[in-house]
Amino acid sequence: MAITRKKNLGVLLIEAGIVEPEQLEKALLQQSKSTDGRYIGDILIEADLIDERQRNRFLSQQLHIPTIDLGHFELEESVLTMIPERIVREYNVLPVFKLNNTLNVAIVDPIDPDPINAARNASGLKAEPLIVTSHELQSAIDIYYGMSSFSGFDDTSDIKIEDIDDTRIVELVDTIIEKSARYNASDVHVEPREDNIRVRFRIDGKLVDFQNLPVSISTPLISRIKIMGNMDIAESRRPQDGRILFELDSERLDLRVSTYPTLYGEKIVLRLLNISESVHSLIDLGFEPEMLSLYENMLIGGEGIILVSGPTGSGKTTTLYSTLNKMDKPDANIVTIEDPVEFDLKNINQAQVNRRSGVTFASALRAILRQDPDIIMVGEIRDEETVELAIRAALTGHIVFSTIHTNDAAAGFTRLLNWGVEPFLVTSTVKGILAQRLVRRLCKDCREKYDATPEELSQFGLEADTSMPFYRSKGCLTCRNTGYRGRVGLFELIQMNNDIADLVMQRAPGHKVREKAVEKGMFTLMYDGLLKSQRGDTSLQEILETIGAET
Repeated sequence: MAITRKKNLGVLLIEAGIVEPEQLEKALLQQSKSTDGRYIGDILIEADLIDERQRNRFLSQQLHIPTIDLGHFELEESVLTMIPERIVREYNVLPVFKLNNTLNVAIVDPIDPDPINAARNASGLKAEPLIVTSHELQSAIDIYYGMSSFSGFDDTSDIKIEDIDDTRIVELVDTIIEKSARYNASDVHVEPREDNIRVRFRIDGKLVDFQNLPVSISTPLISRIKIMGNMDIAESRRPQDGRILFELDSERLDLRVSTYPTLYGEKIVLRLLNISESVHSLIDLGFEPEMLSLYENMLIGGEGIILVSGPTGSGKTTTLYSTLNKMDKPDANIVTIEDPVEFDLKNINQAQVNRRSGVTFASALRAILRQDPDIIMVGEIRDEETVELAIRAALTGHIVFSTIHTNDAAAGFTRLLNWGVEPFLVTSTVKGILAQRLVRRLCKDCREKYDATPEELSQFGLEADTSMPFYRSKGCLTCRNTGYRGRVGLFELIQMNNDIADLVMQRAPGHKVREKAVEKGMFTLMYDGLLKSQRGDTSLQEILETIGAET
């Protein structure tokens, strides 16, 4: 197909008022210095000057190649089989529809001739390109062909261990990590079973199957991950922990590796931490403006304890990181002890628990108190010794942040009392307890308003005749038919006041503290969820699955 260029992409973007001439000049200079032959459009996307859809729209105008929204097409099986799956995945080219002797295929890069040539050779037809975003293309491939993409490595493969090439195992592990990052997975699970190896990704808090691998590659696969994590490959009888630093494009991934011996071999979990990612602002985490104001007011003052509660994986550490980042000032000495250090915070002194060396939360906290700190963050309060030291730090003029595992904010006070902390010490040191959960965000491309049923409303303690709007999603290519994309926090905050202090002094149970807090206007997790469901951020079903019904 002959391509006629009328105006280059940069000129078109300037004429449309999307990019300033100075910005284009800077991008062109960057392009001239690059050694990988990057396109100007990709550089502008990385600089957040345009998005991929804008780039594609102007490329279409420049090259006279149409764009396509794959979400509006239902691809036929007869068309999908015109190009083998191996070619589809290798060249990122998707057959969309056939007209006469021409196969129209979706591609990301219209300038790269390889996908078109591959489609032409595989189908025996004339191939014409349609420009699509990379996310839409990958999502469509996932939906129509499945998520797995390890060519030659599936659980039906008859692979003998002596035939396994080390290079292929290295490529396989790199591919698993790269794919998990592309899907924004938080964890990778590699689980040996009797007849195969199950690979799963945790995406938006839910585990999804990625691919089953042949059991014959279990030993070299696990050994490769252990080598990357500087772990003992000869030890398979006890759990081990390791760390992998992985370069992916311009990003650096920090992977925490954990092994666990099971009946059929060692199970491995990789936790992905993007250390190139900036810490979120508090408002981006999902705080409602009123609650954010209360929380930020609680940060004012130079002493006291602020606790963040919630189950594992509820985003507590992220909230604390965002809080510390907000409080970072030139005249403040901020010191942390964490398990592990998940993100590198500029100008903050971070340390990590090391039990082999005798560095625990309690022992580190003792040392921190001799470091002239202003603000202290303890990754987790787990025992009486740590909470005692935290209280001592608060009493001596420090502000202390930490996490605690309780179901709600009120239960945090009960937990402290159960650890043997005197009520008067709780009331004089604890400034407040923030409870949180993470729920999946509704996909903005396919969410829709609907009328909730009386049964749904009753689970939230709402009358059946309520006129509240609610949202749900249908599933589309953008969210890979899940209906959700990303997560947002739900929060509730109890601040110490005279009423709460009186109940704590009486050693009142958690539900009494909670009732009093609600009476005084506390936003509960459920109420916060309802606000977000009305706004279209999440769904009623997601709130119920995460929090449970109103009791």
